[in-house]
Formats: sequence, C-alpha cells, structure tokens
Amino acid sequence: MKKNKINSQTGDDFRVNPVIAAVAGAVVGAGIAVAGVALSDEKNRKKVIKIASDMKDNLAAYVEKKQNQAEIKKEELGEKISTGKKNVSKVVKSAKKSLHKTTKEVNNALKSI
Repeated sequence: MKKNKINSQTGDDFRVNPVIAAVAGAVVGAGIAVAGVALSDEKNRKKVIKIASDMKDNLAAYVEKKQNQAEIKKEELGEKISTGKKNVSKVVKSAKKSLHKTTKEVNNALKSI
C-alpha cells in the first residue's frame, strides 16, 4: 500500500483510525471464535477461516478505496483553491492599477488648480 499524506504541512502519514481497526478486528475475531466453537468439523472450520480471510481482504480493499477517493477529492479542492487564488490576485492587481491611475489623475488635477 502506498503512503498517502494527510496534510502536506505536517507530513503525517495517512493511517487507518486505530479505533476503527480495533473494532473491525474484534468483530472478525469474535466471529471466528464463535464459529470455531460452533463448528467442530475440520471442513467447516476451513470454510470459516476462508470467509474470515475474504472479509479481511474486502475490508482492506474498501479502506484503501476510500483513502484513494479522499486523496482525489483533496487534490480537486487544492486545484480549485489555487485557481481561486489566481483569480483573486488578478482582481487585486487590476484594482491596484485602477487606483494608481485614479491617483495620478487626481494629482494632475490638483496641480492644475
């Protein structure tokens, strides 16, 4: 699994919430324990172990998918923010230019009085 950044300013590695991981692990573990006690037959135990392994794999794939989706949204928002900053800069530059022109005109008008 590749490392994703939660926040480029802090540089913290993206990790799964430990509480969620613990709860998911406990649920899977409890299910295996109950199934193991209820199913004394070797064939049934193997089935339970396979199902538990498949559940774990599916959960890991789901978490990774959600992490990737969050990263894509983060990048999209970053692009929108960048575009917004550029637009604001253009407006500010235009306002400064207009203000400078108006100031010159006022100064020239005062000189002619």
